[in-house]
Amino acid sequence: MPSSPKRHAYLVAVSQKRATVRVNAVLTTAPDEALKAVALNVPPEAKLEIVGVLARGVAKRLRLKPGEPLQV
Repeated sequence: MPSSPKRHAYLVAVSQKRATVRVNAVLTTAPDEALKAVALNVPPEAKLEIVGVLARGVAKRLRLKPGEPLQV
């Protein structure tokens, strides 16, 4: 029986003109999915970039839900 794909908590930076950079954590199976999840909640002109991952323990304490971005 195949196991489900592992999820990782990706950190996605959102930068816009004349605004501070915001970082969101997203629990997904691939970096592309994390970018898509954050893109749904920001203006189209915002620049998105994967800047890292969170440790499993930190992701648990933040109570991240799959596919839902959380600003950190």
